[in-house]
Amino acid sequence: MINRTTFLMAVTAAAAFALPLFVGCSKKAAEPTEPADEQHEGHTAEEHAAMEHHDADHDEHHEPEHGGEALTEADVKMPESFAAGVARLSELHQKINDLIEHDELADVHRVAEEMAILARKMKELASRDIVEDNRTEAGRLCNEIAGYFSPIDEAADAGKKDETVAIHHQMAETIAKLEGLSKK
Repeated sequence: MINRTTFLMAVTAAAAFALPLFVGCSKKAAEPTEPADEQHEGHTAEEHAAMEHHDADHDEHHEPEHGGEALTEADVKMPESFAAGVARLSELHQKINDLIEHDELADVHRVAEEMAILARKMKELASRDIVEDNRTEAGRLCNEIAGYFSPIDEAADAGKKDETVAIHHQMAETIAKLEGLSKK
């Protein structure tokens, strides 16, 4: 009989090994089935050049999923005060609203990601700018804003406009509470 710890370690090791392979395979572009030289066989030099130009032009105008690399804290400018952070959250929230109105749900990811990073960083400002009695609530609300990133991203990526709007409204309520704390 296999001991429970050994079994769990084996399952964890298998998952740790398989997950990168699974993720890597799911995002990997399809490999051509024939060599590049044979793909364009039978085309004139002009046709070949035109195809290469089209491919380069196509790649130039299309960014990878969600606009490339994930944002980092270094990518997000830190506001000078908690109130300025709340104002920036409001601006970003309005930007998401505009994206929703124009059915650009795929672009919600980047803005929501910036909001999450900003909200997490704002907890430091709360410790300096918010009265002691309200700091815990400010931290909780910042965490709440940061926590909306995954749900709104998943809803937007799935094209679920109604669900994206509902999460957007929840974000608005939380930002309003942060605004109230910033004025105390």
